[in-house]
Amino acid sequence: MNINIQEDLDPGLPLITSDTTQLQQVFLNLMNNAIDAIGKDGEINITTKYISRNNLVAIEIADNGPGIAKEILGKIFDPFFTTKEVGKGTGLGLSISYSIVEKLGGHIKVASDLGKGTTFTILLPVSEAGQRPHHLAGY
Repeated sequence: MNINIQEDLDPGLPLITSDTTQLQQVFLNLMNNAIDAIGKDGEINITTKYISRNNLVAIEIADNGPGIAKEILGKIFDPFFTTKEVGKGTGLGLSISYSIVEKLGGHIKVASDLGKGTTFTILLPVSEAGQRPHHLAGY
């Protein structure tokens, strides 16, 4: 296996109020899906950033796998929907991840181009105590 994981993590992210265990489950599921998508060779990029105009923290997990066809992109968060071979997936991982992120007050989005890869973006609200100082708001 030759999977390259690149990180571009914002060291000054504001605090979010969340559930570490549940977020860990979401990240693990997205990483496992990315690894499955790229196979033995590929790249996964993890990016975190602050979106000041919406006061959100964004976490992106992108892979350079085969991508997801547009006609099924709208179904990937549905329970029991899977693109994996029989016996390889239950179709619950993305549905559960979607529910977790929504319960935490956030959103999860997906963008994909066939032949180029897929990016999942998790958007989580900044806690009131975690507001960035005003001079960093445009960072």
